[in-house]
Amino acid sequence: MTVLSAGAEPIKVLIIDGFSNHDWQHTTELLKSILEQSDGIEVSVSTFPGIGNETLNSWRPDFKNVDVVIQNCNDIKGHEQWPREVEIALEQFVANGGGLYVFHSANNAFPDWEEYNRMIGLGWRSKDFGWAITLDDDGTIVRIPAGEGEKTSHGKRVDAKLTRVGEHPIHAGFPQQWVAADIEIYRYARGPAEHLTVLSFANDEKTGINFPIEWTVAYGKGRVYNSTLGHVWHDQENPEGMQCAGHQTLIPRIVQWLANKEVDSELPADFPTAEARSLRSVSVGKN
Repeated sequence: MTVLSAGAEPIKVLIIDGFSNHDWQHTTELLKSILEQSDGIEVSVSTFPGIGNETLNSWRPDFKNVDVVIQNCNDIKGHEQWPREVEIALEQFVANGGGLYVFHSANNAFPDWEEYNRMIGLGWRSKDFGWAITLDDDGTIVRIPAGEGEKTSHGKRVDAKLTRVGEHPIHAGFPQQWVAADIEIYRYARGPAEHLTVLSFANDEKTGINFPIEWTVAYGKGRVYNSTLGHVWHDQENPEGMQCAGHQTLIPRIVQWLANKEVDSELPADFPTAEARSLRSVSVGKN
């Protein structure tokens, strides 16, 4: 657990939510609970007011006074869209050195926003939308052109064995493989895949192919983290994907790295192994 040293400024995190086909309210609650266990992180929330709401024209999340933005919106089942001024502000925030955490289904969002696609690298997209990525067992990346392979999809959520690629600071001290609880393995996530680094992958049982689970993108001077971890559906009061001790270890580390701060390298005693998952409770109630 990170402890804020005397005189150090906390990492300021802004969660943006307000719409999704997932349970965005509960997702935000869980994220806040996990992050606020760290003494070095402060969390605020800006909620999209909704199309037609009289406050929409004045809704402007304050990117200037935060270090990391967690994107928790997904318009895949609706027609919500951020005001263009907010889109531009996020682009500038990241390009100028800010950190963007694309949380789970947020990589399904905004397919027509060109710069968002560049920021997230890969997302839930159609078969003809940019590159897809697979990996050999040794971590070698194979790029699949638009039109080849399939559109993005996933099977049932599974306890998946993740394999690390390289030695990224977020994974300092992690075992080479560990079991992540109740995750979706995206087949053929697609996008520009520019300046992209894969951090981990898992094998999809249906296809027998290794697909990325975590990846980062360099966008201008900023950093972006994207993954398929953290599924929270409307019927999940205590989602195992958020109870996962491995995922809970990752979340503050991701924020630290995105803020260009020292990453906590302590590995908790309950971290999952390559053979078994590990769950711990999250102390928050569902609305």
